[in-house]
Formats: sequence, C-alpha cells, structure tokens
Amino acid sequence: MSKPSPWKLIETRREKLFIWGIAALVPIFLFAQIAILQFVCLFFLFLLIGSKFYSEYLIRNIRVSRNDGELRVFRYEWIRVEIKVENHGRLPAFMLVSSDSPGQLNVFRMSKTFCTLFQRSWLLLGWEGYCSERGVFNIGPAVIRGADPLGLFPFHLTDSETSRLFVYPVFRSISIKTVNGIPLGNIIRANPLFEDITRYRSLRPYNQGDEPRRINWKASAHVSAQAESGSLLVNEYEATTSYPLMIFLNVNQNEYWGKKKHIFMERAIEAAAALCLMASRERQEIGIIFYTSYQEDGISVITPSAFTLVPILERLAALDWPMVEDTRDVHGGATVMLDQGKRLPYGTRFVYAGPNLTDEEYITLNSLKKHHISLEYLIIDERSVPSIVPGNSPRYQMKENGYEII
Repeated sequence: MSKPSPWKLIETRREKLFIWGIAALVPIFLFAQIAILQFVCLFFLFLLIGSKFYSEYLIRNIRVSRNDGELRVFRYEWIRVEIKVENHGRLPAFMLVSSDSPGQLNVFRMSKTFCTLFQRSWLLLGWEGYCSERGVFNIGPAVIRGADPLGLFPFHLTDSETSRLFVYPVFRSISIKTVNGIPLGNIIRANPLFEDITRYRSLRPYNQGDEPRRINWKASAHVSAQAESGSLLVNEYEATTSYPLMIFLNVNQNEYWGKKKHIFMERAIEAAAALCLMASRERQEIGIIFYTSYQEDGISVITPSAFTLVPILERLAALDWPMVEDTRDVHGGATVMLDQGKRLPYGTRFVYAGPNLTDEEYITLNSLKKHHISLEYLIIDERSVPSIVPGNSPRYQMKENGYEII
C-alpha cells in the first residue's frame, strides 16, 4: 500500500483546520453570553477566513514558467536552467520557497530559493547542471511552496511545463584529407559559371542577360499557353562542386566485441558528430545513416540537406542500446552500407564510422565506386589497421580517447 504524498497530507490538514476552526468558533460566537468571548471568537474567525482567502488568492495568482522549452548542450559542458516566478495579484507573497527537479542530470549549485514577490512583480531563478552523460533528459517540474502571512494555510504549486534537454556527443576535433581534390560535401556557389548543365535542378523566370541556350522553350510554351502570357523560363542546374557528405554510423552492438564495446560505440558516435560539425562550418550538406540492432529493420536515414545539423545531433544524443544483446539474424553493416550506397546521388562522399570490416567486405563495398561514390572509413579498433583498404580507399584509425578523433 503506497504512502500518501506529503503535499496531500498538508492539503488535508489545511482543510481540516479550516473546517474544525469554523465549526468551533461560529457556535461560540452565536451562543456565548460574554461579550469579550464573542469578540475573541470573532477576531479568530476573521483571521481564519482572512488567511484562507489570502492563501487561495495567492494560489490563483502565482505563476511559474520556463524561459526555454528545449535546451541543447554538448557533453561535459555546463547548462543553466532558469524559471520565472510571477505574482499577478495585488497581494504580496511572503517567503516563497522554489525548487526544480533536475531529472537524471547531475546538478551543482542548486538549492532551494527563498524569495518575496510583491504585487505585480516577478523573479528569475536559475541553477546550473553539469552534463556528464549524452542523452535526452526531461527537466522539471518546478515546485513553489508558500503560505499566508500567518502560515495557517500552506500551499504548493507544481508547474506543468518541463524542459527537454538534448546533450549532444562531446565536441571533438577531426580533420580528414580530401580525396582527388573533391571537397567534403556541397560548397555553395552563387556564380552560374560553376553550374553543371548535366545536372538539372529547377526553372526560374527569364532575366535580362541570361544566355539563350538556358531558355527552356518547351516549358515556356506550356506556361504561356495556360497563363496567356509571353514569359520565358530558364533552366537552373546544380553546382559542379555539389558533393554531399553521407555518414554511415554503425552502432550495431552485435558487430562490436570485447569489454570496451560500449566505449567504442560512444567513440564512433563522437566521430560522426565531429564530421557533421566540420562539414557544417564549411556550409556543406550533411546526411547520416544509422545502423542499429534495436530498431525493427535496423536502419534510419536522414538524407543530405543544408539544414540537417540539428536533427542529426538530436538523433545522436538520443541514441541508446539495450543492455541485453539482440540475438536476431540481422544483416551485416557492410551489406546495409552497400544497399544504401546505391541510392546516393552522384559524387557523394560516403564515410563509414564503426568497427573494422573484413577484406571481403571492403572489396564488396568498392563496387560503389562505379556509382561515382567516394569511400572512406573511420575505424575504431584496438589493433592497428593499414591506412589503405583493398580498392585504394583511405582508412583512418580512431583513437580510443582524447580530444582528437584520428
């Protein structure tokens, strides 16, 4: 049998005090023959009703809100959480006690705060937490405790709002050389001289100075026939330096081994985050393929785009794995990578991050080059691995720890 909450007990005592107080004082006031006794009963009756009214008035006029519905931070960094306490009423609230629930976050410099809110005033309260673990956490709810000036009717208010905290993988440094002069991802070009006329993108209205060979006569005639206008449409093409980055993150724990498997998986996640941050600084398109063991098909894809950094980091923060290994018969990482690689656009730079593969798997993946896919491998392994794999694709060995990935 569960114990009642302390707040439930306080509310019960408060209601009993009011009911028994009224029940005891009213008969004495009505039937007592001594004037001084009636005056004392009336005085305490006034205090009891006034305190009850004061407490209920504060309950209806004190509000608690959060400045941030979502918070984002990298692992091993500090985060500051702020809550706003407001008094919308005309009566002051004395000695309020505010506290917040940090959830699973490790908290420092947090204590219960005592404050007084006068009429139509507000106060900003905050605390700091140290994000020692990657993940997605819920912070809250905040609790405000107070009472009327005499302390006869205490109350507590629980904020219904909570904040969602995304703790991204720890920020690491990574630098990998470009292959055959191909940049990492899509470099934005405004100059039409960089456009590739073999890679159609869209249509736009004709502007004075456009080359006649760029006019799409068929589309212009079709639009003119429908809109009864003589407007011309011009072809637009992809930039020649459009080589998006696609990361294949292998976090299938069945393909890792040894006691350090979770350490290695965490390092692979850090490597993927470092690649995304490096590409984002260069304003390049990023995509990622998650290969796990706990999803139904083990695959989750975010296609390359210019605005995928935050969604990718959020997914990396939320990555988790069950404590019990999945014994299902799942495809190997190389097989999934090969299947996904055939769907990638021309010129994609395909980077693998995960445990080492066999020579046969490297040779099989090398067939992606006929699709004009550039292959590179970031390997986490206790043993030293050669810098070149079969097929002359570069292979980098990740360090087990430290600020630099490779």
